[in-house]
Amino acid sequence: MTHPNPFKTTATLDEILLDTATIIELSPQDRKIAENRYRRLKTHIEASALAPFLIDGESLIYAQGSIATSTTIVRGTDDDERFDLDAVVEIDVPEDWSASEPLDRLEKALQKFPGVLKIIRCTRCVQLQFASMHMDVTILDRRARIMGARPGEIFHSPDDGKAYRVPSNPWGFTDWFRSKVKPDQRQFVELLEKRRQTGSKSRLIEVEGEVVAKADQQDLPAAIPSRLDAQEAVALKLLKRNLNLHYERLLVKQPPSIYLTKFTGDFGYIDGGLSTQLYNLALSLAGILRGHIANGTRPEECNPSYSRDRINDRWPQQGEAGVEDMKELAGALEYLANRIQEMASASLEDISRGIDELFGESIGKIQRRILKERYDRRDNVAPISMRPRSGEIVPPAESTRETVREVPRHRFHPFVMGDDDED
Repeated sequence: MTHPNPFKTTATLDEILLDTATIIELSPQDRKIAENRYRRLKTHIEASALAPFLIDGESLIYAQGSIATSTTIVRGTDDDERFDLDAVVEIDVPEDWSASEPLDRLEKALQKFPGVLKIIRCTRCVQLQFASMHMDVTILDRRARIMGARPGEIFHSPDDGKAYRVPSNPWGFTDWFRSKVKPDQRQFVELLEKRRQTGSKSRLIEVEGEVVAKADQQDLPAAIPSRLDAQEAVALKLLKRNLNLHYERLLVKQPPSIYLTKFTGDFGYIDGGLSTQLYNLALSLAGILRGHIANGTRPEECNPSYSRDRINDRWPQQGEAGVEDMKELAGALEYLANRIQEMASASLEDISRGIDELFGESIGKIQRRILKERYDRRDNVAPISMRPRSGEIVPPAESTRETVREVPRHRFHPFVMGDDDED
C-alpha cells in the first residue's frame, strides 16, 4: 500500500518529536525501579496463599502490555508523573473456582506489598498503586496447556454483572509485535540514544526499605530494546500520548492501547522520517475507522498469536454508542495528522505551540529547554547542517566531513524558548 508524503522536509520537526518521545518514556532510573517491583512481585506471590497454584517449570510472572513492547509513556496532564505498567501471574486455576475467585485471591495475596500506597480490585486485574506509577496485575489460567506461545484465560469480574473467562495471550502478542518492528535502523537508533542523554526524565520514586528481589523470573525488556529502537515504536508512543491527552477531557471511552499497538505492528515502517511515520499512522487508522462507519461495520481485531484473543472486545461499544466511539477516535487522529502536516513547514515558534497542544505544555516546556541548550542561535550566525534523511543535526566541526545540508533558519522567540520562570 502506498502512503502519502506531503512533506518537502521534516528535519526540524523530526528532531523536536524525537526529543518529545524521550521525555515521555521511562528513563533508565525509572526502568530500574519498575523492574525491582516486578521482581518483588514473584517473591511476594510465592510467599502468599496463591503459592500452591504456581506450577514449577510451568508458571511464569512477566511484564505485558506497553512495558513489554517498549512503548510505555507518561500519562496525565496535571503533573505528567504517572506510568501505567502491567504484569501477568500464571497459575493453574482449580476447576471448582468461580470466575471471580482468582482476582479475589490475588487481591488478598498482594496485601502489604512493599512500597504500595493503595490496592484496587479492578474488573480484570488488581492494581498496585505506587508514587508515580501503578502496576496492573492479571491472573492467567494456563491449566489447559493450550498449544502456542503461552495462551490461556484471564477473568472478567465486574462489581455488577456476571463474571466470565476471556481467552488471552499476552506473551504471544509481545513476540508478534517485536517481530513486526523493522530492526535495521542503525542511524535512527544512534540518534535516539543521543537524544536520551539530554531528554530522559526520571519520575519514579524508590521507597526507602524496598528490597530488590533476586528471584529467577522473566526479566523486563529494556526501556526501549535495541530491536525496538525503531521509528514505528517511537511514533506509537507519540500517538498514544496525544490520545491520552485528548480523551482525558472527554467522558467517552478511550480505545485500548493494545488496539493501537496491533495497528502499528500491521502498519509497518514508512520511509521518510518520524513525522511522516506519525502522520501516516494516524491518517491510515482514521481512514479505516471512517470506512467502518460508512459501511455499518466495526473493527474486530484478534491477537495474531492466538485468534480467540480479541484485541478490542470492549471497544467500540455496541450500536450507536460504538459509532460515536469510532467517530471520536477518527476525528482525533485526523486532527493530529493535520497538525503534523502544518508543523512540518512552520516556524519553531509555531512548532512549539503545536507540541504544547498535542503532547502537553509541561512536556513542551522541557523540550524547548533541551532544544535551546542544544542550538541557541540567537547570537550564532554560523550555519547549522544536517545529515539528509536522518534529521540529525551536525555540529559545525563535523559539517565538512560528509554530505550535509543547512537546516532552515528559525528564530527562537524569547517567550517560546524561555526558562521555567518566564510567564
